[in-house]
Amino acid sequence: MIGNKLLLVPGTLCDDRLWLPMLSTPAGLQLQTAFKMQHATIWQAQNRSLMMDAIATSDAEHLVGFSLGGYLLLSHLLSLTPEKASQIKSLVLIATSAGALTAEEQKIRQQTLSWLQHHQYHGMSQKRLSEFVHPSRLNDLTVTEPILQMDKELGHSVLLNQLTQTSNRRSLLDGLYQIRCPVLIIGAAADQKVPLTALELMAKRLPDARLVVLPHCGHMLPLEQPEQLALLLSSFYQSCGVVVSEA
Repeated sequence: MIGNKLLLVPGTLCDDRLWLPMLSTPAGLQLQTAFKMQHATIWQAQNRSLMMDAIATSDAEHLVGFSLGGYLLLSHLLSLTPEKASQIKSLVLIATSAGALTAEEQKIRQQTLSWLQHHQYHGMSQKRLSEFVHPSRLNDLTVTEPILQMDKELGHSVLLNQLTQTSNRRSLLDGLYQIRCPVLIIGAAADQKVPLTALELMAKRLPDARLVVLPHCGHMLPLEQPEQLALLLSSFYQSCGVVVSEA
């Protein structure tokens, strides 16, 4: 019987399909024998409080967050009592920043929100897609199709809601010293959304953190590098005392 539980939290305009390529790799299948997988359905939440509830209602001891999902996990951990926080055994942050949005990011979000309030969103353009995916993978349908499918099916209402609810994002950096569990930070060298400096800042502030940066990869790391991500997770969890064996 699987005793370990792992909670996966996706990012903006993503759902559990974000994780399917990683979980389908050989190392991902091994992870599924070691953990009972749980998904925080933040894309269904109507406000930020309900997004946090989707995380807080989980009883998982191991947490994985991508982009916005990583920020929400950090917020959740910093809200826990010391007793509750001690029950968390590990945290993985993928393409995540603990910092506040920059003035430029705030400006772009406000422009996007204004546009969405007066126009119907018809999906991600190729130009927009190129901001999230490494140039070498833009013609790889195994990467781009899941992104475009989630974008189309979650659509206007989810994007508008998530941007509205999460644009007021304060810096969490000063509180990171309180997170005592082992943390694996995974970033992408060509990420246009989360710079390397943001990852390095988190790694310096967290008491027990390891930073890994994957080359030739953009922001959509779980879809661009699913095999490498699964191997990194497997190695990390074994270092945390979880037995990860062949499926």
